[in-house]
Amino acid sequence: MQGKQKRAYLYRFYPTDEQARILARTFGCVRFAYNWALRLRTDAYVQEQKRVSYYDTSSQLARLKQQDDRAWLKEVSSVPLQQALRHLERAFRNFFEGRAACPKFKKADKRRDFQHKLSTRIIREIQVICVESLSVKNMLKNHCLAKHISDVGWGEFVRQLEYKSAWYGRTLAKIDRWYPSSKTCSSCQHVLETPSLDERFWTCPSCGTVHDRDINASKNILAEGLSVHACGGRVRPVRVRTRQASPIETGSSSS
Repeated sequence: MQGKQKRAYLYRFYPTDEQARILARTFGCVRFAYNWALRLRTDAYVQEQKRVSYYDTSSQLARLKQQDDRAWLKEVSSVPLQQALRHLERAFRNFFEGRAACPKFKKADKRRDFQHKLSTRIIREIQVICVESLSVKNMLKNHCLAKHISDVGWGEFVRQLEYKSAWYGRTLAKIDRWYPSSKTCSSCQHVLETPSLDERFWTCPSCGTVHDRDINASKNILAEGLSVHACGGRVRPVRVRTRQASPIETGSSSS
């Protein structure tokens, strides 16, 4: 018997060109008002240990609109701007009362929007999805790649695939992080010594196949994932002729 799951739905509407311009202008002003008030309140608290209220920011926002270089704030309705200040007030209240983290500056979530669109498309079009389990937290310890890894948002993307798979009755197969997907030849299963991270192409010494590192890894992950789905068990043993994947490849910290 399947359990109940709560869902949230996002609906898209198609505005006219004029409506789209008004909405874009309004969203930009709302983001500005929120960030402006956050900076004002943060500086006052850090520098003077003073708490600025919603009413203080509201009155200062009215004066801000009168400045020549901020006159564009008057081009949109005052209601969404005031609502942004109320949202910030609630965020600070939750922070001071220990229910939430300190408010952060707005920056519109293009990455999250892309992840949702891509994960939904994958779930709708594919019955079995195979991914490699990675310890993203440990991978972030690599200072040369930490920013790029964070920008990709692997953990969030896999989380979306997991719950959407449950919604739509799809199968999500996770491959063990220690499986040497990058250095295993997808043609003959020969396993190389650990290649360096900057070695994006390699030639199999056993069958002579030239591999793109990432494409080869994806083929291996797919094969292993399908075996898990078909057999209903763990990933099948691999005839490893060398040592297992290195910690930096799997995202695990070395001991």
